[in-house]
Amino acid sequence: MNESTTVWQSGLTNRHLIRQPGSEVTPFVMNDRLYLLENSPKWWDFYPEPCFGRQYHEDEIRIRDVATGEIVSTPLRDHYFGLAFVTEGRCYVFAGRHPHDHPFWQIKEVSMTWSDDLVNWSEPETVLHAENNESIFNFGLCPHPAGGFVLLYETDDPQWPKFTFKYCRSNDLKSWERIPNAIYGHDKYVGGPALYFENGWFYTLYLESLGKSRYETRITRSRDLITWEDAPDGRPFVTFDGNHITDEKNFPGVAETNASDVELCYFEGKTLVYFNGGNQGEINVAADLQRMEFNGTPQELFESFFRGA
Repeated sequence: MNESTTVWQSGLTNRHLIRQPGSEVTPFVMNDRLYLLENSPKWWDFYPEPCFGRQYHEDEIRIRDVATGEIVSTPLRDHYFGLAFVTEGRCYVFAGRHPHDHPFWQIKEVSMTWSDDLVNWSEPETVLHAENNESIFNFGLCPHPAGGFVLLYETDDPQWPKFTFKYCRSNDLKSWERIPNAIYGHDKYVGGPALYFENGWFYTLYLESLGKSRYETRITRSRDLITWEDAPDGRPFVTFDGNHITDEKNFPGVAETNASDVELCYFEGKTLVYFNGGNQGEINVAADLQRMEFNGTPQELFESFFRGA
């Protein structure tokens, strides 16, 4: 008699296109409304030309009201890798400031600004400096159960593979100290991080390279930010759809090979998961922003990847 097998399902449904082209976003809720922080690279104005990084000093960090589609404000200009984080009714935005004395993608300082209404923003402050000749890329941020906050950032610190994650701690979101031995990805390729804390666990979402310019997002967890437990193989958090042609008009026949830069939030009884599709890693980039949904809380979603492991 043949044994039956059960294919594991993540519970994420309703995959659909939000816009094209796409870029990194952070969904967040403030005053019971859903917003997106959007990284808006100037080079998208020239899409589909292969002009990655063009006029990068004109990059912007924008806030969009999802219900109306309107841009509410532009908290930062000449910045990228922006992240939004809401606590006690206040929205904080962190982003890497493009240096004027370094080439594109060599960010050395992190700026922070905050707002109580998403319209009026504080004067940006520099809250973190690069170390060990590194550059800084994407971020993740969550509360720490013992008080304060944890910041994750990608680094090209030369002692590890590019985009390894470092973790920092702060009590006030301004003064950050790196946590000793709190590292993830020092032994493999990672990227596109997000960071959450639920029920005693820190969860990190990260990009896994499958080779041949194929990438999917996976999940790992830790109680102390030092020792990590990856979800079992065969349980990607979000993976690409090889049957999906991202941009038939400009890149006919080019199938999706990437599902990266996942971030999520809980809104009106569902966990909303945003991510970038396309063919990341290629010179001529086809890209879009997509969304999926989970009928439950982020904690329930995260825990499902480790159940029965």
